[in-house]
Amino acid sequence: MDYIAPVIASLTWSINPAVISRYRDHIKPVLFTGFRALAALSLLIPFTIWANPGLTGFTATSIIVVMLSAVLGPGVGDASYTRAIQILGGSLAVVVSYTYIFVSQVIAIVFLGEPLRFSVIAGSLMAFAGIVIASVNGNGGRISLNGLAYAATASITWGIATSLIKVALLYADTLTLTVMRLGFIAIFFIPAGLIVEGGPGEADSRPLIKASLITGVLGWSIGMLLFIYSINRIGVSATAVATALTPVLSQLTVKLLSREKPTLKTLAGALLISSGIAVSILLP
Repeated sequence: MDYIAPVIASLTWSINPAVISRYRDHIKPVLFTGFRALAALSLLIPFTIWANPGLTGFTATSIIVVMLSAVLGPGVGDASYTRAIQILGGSLAVVVSYTYIFVSQVIAIVFLGEPLRFSVIAGSLMAFAGIVIASVNGNGGRISLNGLAYAATASITWGIATSLIKVALLYADTLTLTVMRLGFIAIFFIPAGLIVEGGPGEADSRPLIKASLITGVLGWSIGMLLFIYSINRIGVSATAVATALTPVLSQLTVKLLSREKPTLKTLAGALLISSGIAVSILLP
C-alpha cells in the first residue's frame, strides 16, 4: 500500500490538467482553488466526524506549519498551476510544474536529513533535460515566459509544502491534516478570489462548479489524503518520486478529455522526466 498510495494519487491528479484545460475560459484560478477545497471537504468531513481523529501537541507552531503547508502547496501552488495551464496548455504546464519532485528532494535532503544518493542527482539531471525538451517549441512554437513563471512557482511552492507535510505529521494524523489544510485553503482563497478576481459570471458558474467538483473530490479528497499517507509511511523523497507518473498520465487525459493535442516534444519531455524518476528509485 505504501507505494500504491502515491500511484493512485498520481492517477487522480492526472485528470486535473484535462479538466482545467477544458474549462479554462470559465475558471478564475484563486477562486477555483477555494471552491476545490470546499468540494473536497464535502466528502471528507463526514469521515472525519466518524473517525474522530485529532491534533497532538496543539500549539501555535503546529497550526502555522499546517497552515503554511496548505497555503503554499495546494493554495499558491495549485492556483499558479491552474494559471500555467490556462496560458501554456495542460501538456506543457504539467511537465514544468512537476519538477517540484526535485525541489522537494533537495529540501528533504538539506533540512530533513534524508540521504543524498547519486541516483537522485542523475535522475534530477535527466528530468531537467526533459523540461528543456518539453519547453523549447513545446507550445506550438509559442513559449510564454509568463506561463513558465507560473509553472515554476507551482514547482517551488509544491516542493516546500511537501516537506512541510512531513513536519506537520508530527502534530496531526493523516485525515486531520488533510481536512485542516483544505479548511485553511477555503478560508483564505475564496475571499481572496472574490476580492482579486471577482465572482463568477452567470455563464461561468456551472463550468466552475463542475471543474471544482471533479478536481476537488478526486484530486484533493482522494489524492491529497493518499499523498499525505504516503509521506507519513515512506518519506518525502520516495513519495514525490512516485508521483512522477502524473506528467505521463496527464498526456492521455488531456488528449481524451479536453481535445488538446500534446506535442511530441512535450510527450518526450514527460517520458524523460519519468525515466529520471525511475533511475532515482531503482538505482542505489
